[in-house]
Amino acid sequence: AIHYKPPSMYDASSEERNENSSSSSLVGTCMSMCPTEELLRREYENDIPLLELPHPALHPSNWTLRDTCVKRFRRSAADYKLDIPSLVRPPIVLERSVSYLEEWVMERDRQGVDPRFVNYTNKSPPSLDVYQFVWDRTRMIRKDFILQNYIGMSGNNRGLCSAVAVRCHERIARWHVMMEHQLSHIPDYVQQQSVQNIQELGQTLK
Repeated sequence: AIHYKPPSMYDASSEERNENSSSSSLVGTCMSMCPTEELLRREYENDIPLLELPHPALHPSNWTLRDTCVKRFRRSAADYKLDIPSLVRPPIVLERSVSYLEEWVMERDRQGVDPRFVNYTNKSPPSLDVYQFVWDRTRMIRKDFILQNYIGMSGNNRGLCSAVAVRCHERIARWHVMMEHQLSHIPDYVQQQSVQNIQELGQTLK
């Protein structure tokens, strides 16, 4: 069995991290929606939101957290590098992650009772909670594309062309547009946030 080790005990080679972080042609090798390192850390820290918990009334009975957790957004820092192949998902996995979010998460607040939210007033996830969750996970999907140079053209820098990247960005943009319509009546919804994300998606695809 694989067990999580706190950061001070993590034995990944620092040389490997430094070498990979300097690569200009990063190719992701993480074949799951959430890297094992992140999943084990979040389990260890009890940091799994309700929307990621598998439930037999909603999901196939053999599903585990490895089937329902999606890599969360995180910025690079001095003690945490993003551009490590084993932590970056290749395009095929990024598209699978988008499909999973579309099928299993994006409409959860509109699909009636959710047994994971029985203690909530409507016994279903609040619309803003679903929005914030999907927004966070799709930001990281976009980030993984950028880390692998699947970006638009800026000056003399031309990114890689990929039909998968275009499809994923279009689907994420479509979701943001839909949220503007569905959540505009909620006072706490920040419409400008979605507008900005749509603009950024457009810039990425130029």
